Amino acid sequence: MNSRIDELTADELRNILLEQKAILDNATVGILFSRNRVLVASNTLCAEMFGYAPEELIGLPGQALYPSAEAYAELGRAAGPTLAAGKPFHSEIQFCRKDGSLFWSRISAKAIDPNNTQVGTIWIFDDVSEERAVREALAQAKHELEAVFETSIMGIAVSRERRVLRCNRRFEELFGYAPNELIGQSTCRLYLSDKEFESYAATFYPDLMRGNVHQCEQRLRRKDGSTFWGRLSARAFDQSRPSEGSVWMLEDITERRKADERVRAALTEQELIFNNAAVGMMFAHNRIVRKCNRKFNELFGYAEDELAGQSVLIFHPTVRDYDEFGTQAYEVLQRGETLISEQRLRRKDGSLFWVRSTGRKTDAPGPGLDVIWIYEDVSERHRAEEALVQAHDELEQRVVERTAELTSTNEQLQEEIFERLQAEQRIWHIAHHDALTGLPNRSLLHDRLKQALTQAARSEHRLAVMFLDLDRFKTVNDTLGHHIGDLLLKHVADRLREVVRAVDTVSRLGGDEFVVVLHEIRTPDDAVMVAEKIIEALAPAVPVEEHQLHATPSIGISIYPDDGDEAYALMKNADTAMYHAKANGRNTYQFFTAQMNDEAKRFFGFEQRLRNALEHHQFLLHYQPLVDHQRHAVCGMEALVRWQDPDYGLISPGDFIPVAEETGLILQLGEWVLRAACRQNSLWQAQGFPSLPMSVNLSPRQFHQRGLVDAVRAIFEETGQSPELLELEITETTLMHDADETMSKLRQFADMGIRLAIDDFGTAYSSLAYLKRFPVHKLKIDQSFVRDLGHDRDDAAIVAAIIAMAKSLGLNVLAEGVETDEQLEMLINFGCSQFQGFLFSRPLPPAEAAAIFHPPSLS
Repeated sequence: MNSRIDELTADELRNILLEQKAILDNATVGILFSRNRVLVASNTLCAEMFGYAPEELIGLPGQALYPSAEAYAELGRAAGPTLAAGKPFHSEIQFCRKDGSLFWSRISAKAIDPNNTQVGTIWIFDDVSEERAVREALAQAKHELEAVFETSIMGIAVSRERRVLRCNRRFEELFGYAPNELIGQSTCRLYLSDKEFESYAATFYPDLMRGNVHQCEQRLRRKDGSTFWGRLSARAFDQSRPSEGSVWMLEDITERRKADERVRAALTEQELIFNNAAVGMMFAHNRIVRKCNRKFNELFGYAEDELAGQSVLIFHPTVRDYDEFGTQAYEVLQRGETLISEQRLRRKDGSLFWVRSTGRKTDAPGPGLDVIWIYEDVSERHRAEEALVQAHDELEQRVVERTAELTSTNEQLQEEIFERLQAEQRIWHIAHHDALTGLPNRSLLHDRLKQALTQAARSEHRLAVMFLDLDRFKTVNDTLGHHIGDLLLKHVADRLREVVRAVDTVSRLGGDEFVVVLHEIRTPDDAVMVAEKIIEALAPAVPVEEHQLHATPSIGISIYPDDGDEAYALMKNADTAMYHAKANGRNTYQFFTAQMNDEAKRFFGFEQRLRNALEHHQFLLHYQPLVDHQRHAVCGMEALVRWQDPDYGLISPGDFIPVAEETGLILQLGEWVLRAACRQNSLWQAQGFPSLPMSVNLSPRQFHQRGLVDAVRAIFEETGQSPELLELEITETTLMHDADETMSKLRQFADMGIRLAIDDFGTAYSSLAYLKRFPVHKLKIDQSFVRDLGHDRDDAAIVAAIIAMAKSLGLNVLAEGVETDEQLEMLINFGCSQFQGFLFSRPLPPAEAAAIFHPPSLS
């Protein structure tokens, strides 16, 4: 090569150099020569690329073109071995311009002579900053699209040739598939059947081929076979080649469809009610007819849809009538009040008739006046009234024309007729109304209830029957007398009348039982509102003579037609619900359910078994000792009743005492327990056992019954039991009810020598003032405090306080339910010395109770 150069003439060399310079200056890439890491030559484009004049680059170190020495060294490490091997080096590197700004360039480099690096290296530069920015933007866009794809709340899938190529997680979740399980699957699997898919495909393929977005609502199938409603949106990637694939968007609209169906059903129902109403109904906006029902068209003689858009002026005889009625109606309706009027209106054929119209403004937003009108044809009534007026005028004329002789006779006749009418009205009122309260009685109630049921069936309305019973009213009669009870019932009747509407019926069946019939209610919530008003109305104390009485109600509610479609069933079911209201705490209301009926039947069956048990002497007594720990001796016995049922065995009192209390059987059962306990104690004394007091519980109902003191005296005479050996246990709640009556009975018992104890002490709120006055000998600490004595600081504090209070009042104190040595030790430390519980003995039948009097050890 060198020999060839040597042979060239000077002109030929000059031409070659000029050609090479032209090539370098016109190249579309930057070209740079370096030797020993110094820049020795470049073309103009390369200098411009780095922001230098061509002559400025020459002689610069190669590091000047790099952002940092580290970047320059890193390139050297990467390019050196390649260039030394005689191979070209390619890369994309960030360079630094003269002004310090950076740019990306694609470079190609090669040693001019790999065997002699001193010759230098040629570098080719191509500025790719914009290209790289585009690539980075595309990568970012791709990343963002991927994020949207995967996090979208809608299912997204790509399909080709009826197979799923790709889908996001939401799409898989909608169909119940695991991640990537749908990829490659046929889209037919997502439809209810192949036939349905083919039918559907026939609709969406034409849309895709036309480049349209295909949208539809389709029932689809999940993996487990269940179905759901989905809204599908699809579009082909290339409308000319739909087979290349399409993208699908899916949204689960099952709940929205259900909501739409419910709305449509409600609208249909309202439309049926509207069109089949027995009265004419019209909706008007600014006195323009918007809609009216079939009955309205019939009243005015118009065909269906003929009135829409017409002014209500066509119904008035004259424009003046139209203007006057409009002024009157506008003032009332704008105040939100209901307008009721009667006027003569005009039919389509021009005839006039009397109409009763009722209008009320709607709550619809926006300008203008929207009114719902109800129309009834009252022409017959007006004709009847006109006929009556005419007849009255004729009668008056005849009376005037009568002679003076007939005047006296006529007056006497009128008086006789009036007296007869008054007598008939009094007889009818007495026969159909309660004598005490003046309310409708059972006969009139049933008549009105039947009429209300007939009307409700015709108009498809609901009605409610409310059975109301006063809580503990019998106590008022028993303690204060029937005169006070009757006055209380009158007050209750007056308050009930004030609560209900005039159209509703309030009736008294007898005693403290009332029935309220609510006509034409929309929902059971209407009955709830009335029940709460009744409870609120009866909440304040009723002043009766010198007493302040409370008459809280228990209310049972049955709804027509849900709980029955005839009077007897609704009354019975309301009565059943009332008893459940009493069981739920009284002073409340309860709706009837089928479950209540079953429970009522079970309660009735249990009550019959209980009555049978009393008749066939199935009850027996067990006895549990009361222990004086200081004396190491038995200090008394408590009689506890048990039921020996031939079918169910021994039944605990907790299962039958509440039923006996509710039904009143507790009076008969309590008297039997008292008699049997006294008889057993007398028998033990006759057998030589120690004379110990026998404790017997008195239920609240038994304590407040009349004649209790006389009944106890009779039992003493019958059994020979000494009154000093009987201890009656009465609960705090019983003592605090009517303290005057309680004090009187307790003093009579004390005068007889009977010992008195307060049972379950601590579970209610006793007045210390009354407690000090009562002739009580003993307090029995309730076992609920003893049970957690070792674990509950509050229970320990209460027990210690009761014991201290009893000692300060000079009363004995006994702890019930003692079952562990730990409880016994703590009670002894608190100062208690008398106990009762399983730690000493369980309740035993009489045959096994003899050993109680001589136990081997009580310590």
